[in-house]
Amino acid sequence: MRRPELLAPAGDFEKLRTAIHYGADAVYLGDSRFSLRGKAGNFQGEELRVAVRYVQGQGGKAYVTANIFPHNRDMRDIEEHMEFLHDVRPDAVIISDPGIFMICRKKAPDMDIHISTQANITNAEAARFWQDMGARRLVLARELSIDEIREVRSRVSVELETFVHGSLCLSYSGRCYISSFLASRSANTGECTNSCRWNYTLMEEKRRGEYLPVFEDDRGTYILSTRDLCLIEHLDQLAHAGVDSFKIEGRMKGINYVAGVVKAYREACDTIAEGREYAVDPRWIRELAMFSSRGYTTGMFFGKQPDQDYNFDGESYRMSHELVGIILAKQGEVATVALRNRLDDHDLIEFLSPGIEERLFTAKNMKDGEGNHLHSARNEDIIVMNVPQEARVYDIIRRQKDFRSAKTEEPVITRGT
Repeated sequence: MRRPELLAPAGDFEKLRTAIHYGADAVYLGDSRFSLRGKAGNFQGEELRVAVRYVQGQGGKAYVTANIFPHNRDMRDIEEHMEFLHDVRPDAVIISDPGIFMICRKKAPDMDIHISTQANITNAEAARFWQDMGARRLVLARELSIDEIREVRSRVSVELETFVHGSLCLSYSGRCYISSFLASRSANTGECTNSCRWNYTLMEEKRRGEYLPVFEDDRGTYILSTRDLCLIEHLDQLAHAGVDSFKIEGRMKGINYVAGVVKAYREACDTIAEGREYAVDPRWIRELAMFSSRGYTTGMFFGKQPDQDYNFDGESYRMSHELVGIILAKQGEVATVALRNRLDDHDLIEFLSPGIEERLFTAKNMKDGEGNHLHSARNEDIIVMNVPQEARVYDIIRRQKDFRSAKTEEPVITRGT
């Protein structure tokens, strides 16, 4: 069976480089003005050209997002952007609005178009419509079950893409107005404030000031917040259903998330391609617990998402490990490291490097740029330190959160009904 593409988020150049380093086949990135992740670092003007060339130079593919729902005032800028993309030549542009689709066809007629999940493709007829319009790939709605995906596959020949990991939105296909109402920032133009994840209480109209419990603790309740999607246990079923690309959500997430998720899913995808019976490595599950998440769910994959997959447990975010630094250069067992956290001599650390992922190492022989020995270094310091031979340039270093006393807990991945 052909190995599905692994598509990773690239919110800025460092995340892009990390995704490619840990094995992504492709990345998606965008300009803040036209992307539904307007608060990510993103790429402006020539930065976008450089990013696309870097990815393609590494043998990967770069897809540019232009999936906002624009107003009339946006159209002139969109026309200019499509002309620019025609010159940059990414591997595809991701679009949700028919108006932008037509502008792209006019300004960049030879560029592949992927239809965004925001277009809400939930049935085979909608899929055939976009295929007839000339789309190269369809990013299916997150609300589809495996059986519905299989049916769409049987009736269209274009490529199909589905999300397999990352944050889920309570609103249908991500079309949300809560952020606009509460914060005057539209999710549909890339400015979502994630207001569905704020703490809420319930108050009856005639009992002002009296807050009623709704699965509530002292921090409120998360009735609008779902757990994060995780389908690593079911990738073989998606592949057999005819999905061509597995997409990871997270342009707003950090490189600890990007590195860990991409690495785990890379290994899983490779297992599918080898043709043997698909078996989940328990290490992948442990890896996926190491960075911030809201717990995991299989979403709508098996039908309606069960009630327990909404965060009524009072714990909105959880993580077991924190980022320490990134290896910038290496010679033998000595490396230059960019720190992203405090590091003390003899701290226990881990390297996200093939073959040594779960081994503990002691931070030692730390020096500054002038060769002076350090007992402690801070976030944003550039230091020289000993690393294992297996560590590679651009590998990340991390450690257990509250590493001096805490114990790591494995995540629970709940299965839908």
